[in-house]
Amino acid sequence: MAQDESVQLKNKISELEEMLQIKNIEVMTYRQELTKFSQKLDSLMSQIAGDMKMLAKVQKALTPTELPNIPGFEISRKFVYGTQSGGDYFDVFEHEDKFRFGLLVASSSGYAMSASFLSLILKVSHVLEAKKGNPPDRILQGIAEDLKPLAGPNDLTHAFYAVIDRRDYSLKFCSAGNIGAYYMARGKPLQSMKSTLSPFGQQFTGQLACAAIELEPRSRVCIVTNGLTDVLGSDTIVKIMNDTAKAGVHDLRNELLFQAQQKTGLAEPLRDQTVVVIDVKDRVIKLAK
Repeated sequence: MAQDESVQLKNKISELEEMLQIKNIEVMTYRQELTKFSQKLDSLMSQIAGDMKMLAKVQKALTPTELPNIPGFEISRKFVYGTQSGGDYFDVFEHEDKFRFGLLVASSSGYAMSASFLSLILKVSHVLEAKKGNPPDRILQGIAEDLKPLAGPNDLTHAFYAVIDRRDYSLKFCSAGNIGAYYMARGKPLQSMKSTLSPFGQQFTGQLACAAIELEPRSRVCIVTNGLTDVLGSDTIVKIMNDTAKAGVHDLRNELLFQAQQKTGLAEPLRDQTVVVIDVKDRVIKLAK
């Protein structure tokens, strides 16, 4: 009886050893497959990183390096690239009608969305510069609709577009999302040109509309993108504008970027930062249209 139990025990041990050997083979196969998957993932991430670098280069190439010289206005701008995410774009362009010029500032959630936005801007560039082009709200509404099928679930673009007419020194603007836009005139409270609409993306359903401001002599317009607003906050930006009200356009621009750098302690921002400052000069002569 004891001998039978010993044989059964040996057989059981043999079965367990065989099962263990099979499990070892399965674990080894699993590790090999995991290694292959990891290698494929590394390759894919490298490819994505390369694509993102290429998109960033394309965006940099399309960003204007020179601004037009527009009588009656002084313009200062700075575009600082983020080390982790980007998607800012700006342009100041004259119309065929030399008494009108446009200002476009945009901030996308990433380079891919920014590339889609830029492709649409290039598509309608002839309209933006037209002598009797469509108003800002119609231009942005068309871009918003065209962006919907191109955007991913988390892709967003914030945009501000203004047209300034030097005949009557009016500024007509339209915006969506969180582009920071401010107007300062002597003896008046600083005015924020806010949008109540969400940024462009898959879920955008808003109806854009224009608003207008009559520009006064020695007044100032300041536009900043999310990269600065997220760091400084709107209240700090307003304070800096008030503190530098008597300084030049370049001084305000530099102070905003400097304080953002001081607050983060980073030599380069994590996200793109754009500042555009426009001063209306002392003598404003309004012409009959």
